[in-house]
Amino acid sequence: MKKNTLSKAVAMGLAVSMAFGSTSMAASGTILDNGRYEKLVVAISEDPQDLEGDDVNVGSRYYWIYGIYESLFDFADDNSGELLPCLASGYEEVDDGASWIVTLNDDIYDWDGNNITSSDVKFCFEWMINNGQAIRFDYFDSIEVIDDYTFYIHWTETPPAISEVEFPLVRTLIFSEKAYEDHNGMTTDPCGTGCYIVTEFVAGSKVVMEANDNYWGLDHDELSGRHTATVQTLELDVVSEASTAVIGLETGTLDVCSYVPLSMLEEFQTGSQSEDYTVEILTQGDFWYFAPNAQTVNEELRRAMYYALDNETICTAMGGSYTAATTLGTEAFTDYDESLELTDTYVTEYDLDKAAECVEASGYSGETLTLICVNNEAAVAAATMIQLLLAQAGINIEINAVTNDTYNTITSPAYSDEWDIMINTLGGSNMVGSWHLMMDNEVNNGLTFSLIEDDTLQELYETATADATHDAEHMRAVLDYVVENAYFYPIAKISSGLVYTNDISEMFYREGYYTPGAATFSVE
Repeated sequence: MKKNTLSKAVAMGLAVSMAFGSTSMAASGTILDNGRYEKLVVAISEDPQDLEGDDVNVGSRYYWIYGIYESLFDFADDNSGELLPCLASGYEEVDDGASWIVTLNDDIYDWDGNNITSSDVKFCFEWMINNGQAIRFDYFDSIEVIDDYTFYIHWTETPPAISEVEFPLVRTLIFSEKAYEDHNGMTTDPCGTGCYIVTEFVAGSKVVMEANDNYWGLDHDELSGRHTATVQTLELDVVSEASTAVIGLETGTLDVCSYVPLSMLEEFQTGSQSEDYTVEILTQGDFWYFAPNAQTVNEELRRAMYYALDNETICTAMGGSYTAATTLGTEAFTDYDESLELTDTYVTEYDLDKAAECVEASGYSGETLTLICVNNEAAVAAATMIQLLLAQAGINIEINAVTNDTYNTITSPAYSDEWDIMINTLGGSNMVGSWHLMMDNEVNNGLTFSLIEDDTLQELYETATADATHDAEHMRAVLDYVVENAYFYPIAKISSGLVYTNDISEMFYREGYYTPGAATFSVE
């Protein structure tokens, strides 16, 4: 059981009090009569702002949102990319795979007792699309209800691989249409089907959840262990600064934090806190990349930018959790291979002389280019350093940091003249699947997300994506072509320390992200 460490100065204690609202201790170290751990307090780095089930991919939501809402399918625990049943018990391919007949479990009830039916699934899919949150729905056409527990998913064409339809199948959260109406859109008062029930939500501060004793999945052994509520009270505290979260761990107001900078881990690994905490080093399945607008920035100017960039310097500016990426992906992806590293290219070569040669060849005459990014701390820090590095090569940049919604709007083809460079992050269950926005010209009606129009790139990407040819050789062919045409520059991958109370003996993970509410506990 964790000791109450109070060795910090009074000023440090005041900082903790301001960050968490009180200095009461977190974990009790107690297993209740029902077998659950009494209380766990987890740091999350970003304010969820609302609890709608419309975007599973925003910041720290991915750690815990599936405890509230669930999707049709889940990925296998071994990260193989295979589908597991969740709300759906299975599917049958028809019309040569261009349509699926999906069967729902008939005993799914939300917290209000509403039975989830095919009509609810149809409502959620259409709601996602209407809200503009239907990311990577390129193959999705429609849902046709057959009966209460059976429906068609019609694809625009037969998906070449599960990775191409993972967002509709695994990342679209399902809830009751009636609950949506009864709970005013569930912005602050959600009603889901998950193994936890939200009991308190304070925007900018915390989300508190209690284990759901009436969870429908208790009778379904086929579900992943990630769907098991092993904590009675799960509290998620918004702590934006990693240094403040470290103080919370040290003083016992926090039990878990997944974004401890590597430079701050020593105390938890070998120092005074090592008896109280376990440390794991996580490299996430997300990466940051830099992409010029292919409609406004020519190849020579793109190449000039890359030679002028140094992603190690950019990562230093972003903070202690970021390390330089040397390919369009990370080793956390299931299909990663060392042969996919882009060494001895502009990715690893910083050369201002070559940058100057490319600038001259490009015809660039000093006009100001607009770099667009999301207005979070890491992205703005990266953009600011990029601005400085490109200035050394005579390339002038202005930064437009915007909200997620504005970013998604401005990066559509209709606004192609409002930006020249983007910084973006991508992830997924595998590396080739994460390339969808970058390389699939179905994303923007014949253009990719960064507005590339290139039939050869499309063909290489589709070949690497197809199950029969999804291998390192064909993925490398894509990457070589990307470098040849100077389409992208990888910036960063995220490596950080997951620090958690020693009361936890085992963590469960979803695509590299931990799910603390399903942890296994061992308390003396």
